Amino acid sequence: MIRKILILSFALVLASSAAPAQDGTTDGLINSLAIKVKMYPGDFKAYAGLGAAYLQKGRETGDAADYELARTALNKSLDLMSNDPAAAFAMTQMAVACMAEHQFDEAYTWAQKALAVGSGDPSPWAIAGDALADMGDYQNAAEAYSRLKLVYGSEDEQQAISYQRDSRMSYLRLVAGDAQGAIQLMQGAVKTATEMHMPAENIAWSDYQLGEEYFQAGDIAHAEQAYLASLQLYAGYYRALAGLAKARSTQGNYREAAALYDKAIAAVPYPEYAAALGDVYRALGESDKAQKEFELVEFIGHLSEINQQIHNRDLALFYADHGIKLDQAVVLARRELEVRHDVYTWDVLAWTLFKHGESKEAAAAMSHALSQGTRDVQLFFHAGMIYADLGDSARAQGFLQQALAINPHFHPIYAETARQTLAKLTTKTGSAPVQEAANAK
Repeated sequence: MIRKILILSFALVLASSAAPAQDGTTDGLINSLAIKVKMYPGDFKAYAGLGAAYLQKGRETGDAADYELARTALNKSLDLMSNDPAAAFAMTQMAVACMAEHQFDEAYTWAQKALAVGSGDPSPWAIAGDALADMGDYQNAAEAYSRLKLVYGSEDEQQAISYQRDSRMSYLRLVAGDAQGAIQLMQGAVKTATEMHMPAENIAWSDYQLGEEYFQAGDIAHAEQAYLASLQLYAGYYRALAGLAKARSTQGNYREAAALYDKAIAAVPYPEYAAALGDVYRALGESDKAQKEFELVEFIGHLSEINQQIHNRDLALFYADHGIKLDQAVVLARRELEVRHDVYTWDVLAWTLFKHGESKEAAAAMSHALSQGTRDVQLFFHAGMIYADLGDSARAQGFLQQALAINPHFHPIYAETARQTLAKLTTKTGSAPVQEAANAK
């Protein structure tokens, strides 16, 4: 599953303030700007830059507390200067903060406010599109991204806008089932980020995202190359470590996968990484270690109010995958659907309902998950299992066949479940799987 991450250009952060980073790092920039706002408490630009720097820090560490620090600084900036073109930067960064905390309606509102003040900067359209995409409005998201263009501007400014547009349109192509189109756009975005000498973390994210798109297309070799390129640029990058761990698991190298997941969790303890590591340990027959990771999933997910807000979907999927707390899994999935209507939220709702014994309702939710034509192993596997339970053997076989065709080792546990279920269905019906069923929207 592709996790869409906001790109925050550090160049914009620096442009918002005359204070240079003391040591070239995000921490150095935060320290410099903190000193500046203390010395000049009326400097709205410095507060806006400080808020943006905290957002960058949150990207690097995964610490949700940084988003609240960003909000505090941005609110101060907007208290000092609002309803003026100069406030557009702070408004845009506030939209980014809302996206990070999964407040998509609020993010869209702030992006619209930034556009309304008339600064001439099209960047808020990127955040507006992100919010629309997470709310499942892909058509209007594409329209928002199409507005990421400059009539006038330097070559660097044109490249920056091009990067924002292409990296986001790549995600929409992937959701629409056009993996090759998505990959081509992301390759261009990586090239642009490199040519612009963007911060290492931003370029590393771009390589990581390219790896995710290759992985979703079933091209594990190129996915591995992209993850390794990301790690070369940004040593110890937790996203790339987890991506490479996923590739190693697919290749059957569970020991190396476990070591890589462990490094990713040590850097940034995301619930999905702990859940994946637990499944790897299950595949290795090390149940005690698996259980410790599963306990960590819940600990992280309930660590703070913000964590609970951000990780609703992750926890719902974890509970459903492991057949525990299924009542709560459905509650969490429905809670996420209140704010987020993308294909993956519908998929998680479908899976939790299926595991809860509500297969008819699961199939209805699954129809939403498949409505865009997304070609994703997880969606296909879930759909196959749901339709198998409903007795629709033809559709079940088609979806399971497609899942295994994309990646026959897509999960250390569920890949075998898919094979066994497909074999039983084929034996029962005495017919070959119906491939067209997996392409149904």
